[in-house]
Order: sequence, then C-alpha cells, then structure tokens
Amino acid sequence: MEVLQDTLYAASEWAKEWQTLIAGLLVFFASLIFARAVLKAAGINAAAARSRAEARSLPDLRQGAKPPSQPEVSTELLGALEQLRSMVRSAMASLTQTNDKENGPAYFLCQRIAHLRLERFALPANATKTAHEMRATLSEQLESLRQCLAREASSNEISPVLVQLNTSARNLANLLAPAPIKRHGSDSR
Repeated sequence: MEVLQDTLYAASEWAKEWQTLIAGLLVFFASLIFARAVLKAAGINAAAARSRAEARSLPDLRQGAKPPSQPEVSTELLGALEQLRSMVRSAMASLTQTNDKENGPAYFLCQRIAHLRLERFALPANATKTAHEMRATLSEQLESLRQCLAREASSNEISPVLVQLNTSARNLANLLAPAPIKRHGSDSR
C-alpha cells in the first residue's frame, strides 16, 4: 500500500509541474472539437438556406391561377345573354295571349330582342372554338328573327326561332360562366 501512496504522490507532483501544459493541451483539443462543430453547423445552415430559397422560387399552388380552359368572360356579356333569355321567355309567353301583331306585347318584345346587338360584347380571348360556334349560331338566329319580323311572320313561325334563341343563349351562357362551387353539405340533402 505504501507503494501505491508513493506512486500517487509522484503523479500529483508531476501534474503540478506540468499543469499548464496539460491545461493548454485540453483547451487545444476542446477548441478543435468546437471548430469542427461550428463548421458542420454552418454547412447545415447553408443547405437549409438553399432549400428555403428554392422553395420560395417555386409557385405557390394554394394561390394557383384559374385553369387555362376556363375563359375569363365579362359580366356584361353574361348579363346580355340573361337579358336576352328573359325577353325571349316573356315573348314566348305573350305569343299565345294575343294575335294583335302591331300592338301586342309579344311583337314589342320581339322588336326589343331584334334590336339587341350582342356583337358589341366580345368573347374572351381564350374562348373555345365551341363558344365561337355558339356565338355565330346565336347571331344567325337573331338575324332569322329580324327577317321574320320584317316580313310580318305569324306567331307559329316566330315561336320556333324564339325557342332556338333561348336554347342557344342558355348554352353559350353555361359555357362561358364559371362553374359553380359545390357545397359538400347542401348537395346531400
């Protein structure tokens, strides 16, 4: 046991003499470990910053634009189509009430329909070919009504033209109008 005490005493004397050198070496190794950790953390932060920058450059899909197939239509054109349909329905209802061509409400409404100029409302730039075709058909039907009124056609001749006008106006409005948003809860009732 005395040997162990002598050894410990010699070790403690030696540590006292070399204490500054040992402390310096411990500080040196600690600083190497710390420097390596700082460099590793800087690399991780740089990678995270690049990742955030790439994420910012991507478009935000939550704020996505309207689908390209959905034309942006003016409310004036949709309003004119609805006005046309309303007048056509009123004229069709009035055709059966009276036979007086010149002073009857049906004749008056048909004259108002004939004076509508849907050409002043342009279709959207991205309108489909079908929309252009429907617009041309609607214009032809309006011209047909004008011709019927010019030759003072009977209500039996005017009635099918009004039905076609109503159908064409409805189809064009449905094609151009944005799709309604469906509610999950109200559809099931």
